[in-house]
Amino acid sequence: PANEDNLTDLTIIMGVPQEVRGESLTTVPPGGVWNEQRRSVIWCVAELGSGEKFQLQATFELSGEVRENEKPKFPVLVRCQCMYAQLSDVEIEVADIPEVFPADVTMKLARRFRLSHRERS
Repeated sequence: PANEDNLTDLTIIMGVPQEVRGESLTTVPPGGVWNEQRRSVIWCVAELGSGEKFQLQATFELSGEVRENEKPKFPVLVRCQCMYAQLSDVEIEVADIPEVFPADVTMKLARRFRLSHRERS
């Protein structure tokens, strides 16, 4: 079944490892914000319609040499709100772009939810 409402307040937070120069960040589309204290990048999307996709790309410079067996890891956390969302309907896809920068990409997905209840007066 399709969600009856759009996803709102979509927040994507990506951790950035020490081997990467965070200040060299460029994003497509523009809008990713580098947080030096937390070594993370955050994107905020006000609304994502039912069936609509949001694709982003982050590019960094390496601060030094990366060893083959110690590839940088970029953990990603996605949060959103929806009145009638079903967790099974939210899809996350992670991939490299071989034409731009080939990379080994893996994903570990954990579905969590928070239930909020407000009394109506």
